[in-house]
Amino acid sequence: MLGEDHIDFDITLTAVDRASDVATLLIKHLPPPAPKIRLPADWMRAPVADTPNNWVQVRKTDTGFAASVGKETFDVKQSIALSNGKILSATMDNPVTKVARVCSDAALTRCGDAKPDPTLRRIEMSLLRE
Repeated sequence: MLGEDHIDFDITLTAVDRASDVATLLIKHLPPPAPKIRLPADWMRAPVADTPNNWVQVRKTDTGFAASVGKETFDVKQSIALSNGKILSATMDNPVTKVARVCSDAALTRCGDAKPDPTLRRIEMSLLRE
């Protein structure tokens, strides 16, 4: 029913190795100072972590609604070939620090206790030789 996040980007060139023909980038996806996401219930406004909440999800279940809110970030490290711009490898760490509540009404006002519900995604990829 609802799934939104709002992120800012911070891109840093962390290394250039001309001998190996590789540049390394760090791309951080960070919560903005005032995220522009819809928070349908007042309890979702209190920060779950050390920044304003920038991630929200509400879904219908057989018995009501599952609602979550929190902070999502991504750190992406990329190795890029200087000679042709190809991405040689990349890793992405994507933690979501969130709380989840089970609610019986669509307004999300009749809910159970908030429970920590952290998620951590890690994706790695590399260029296969042509």
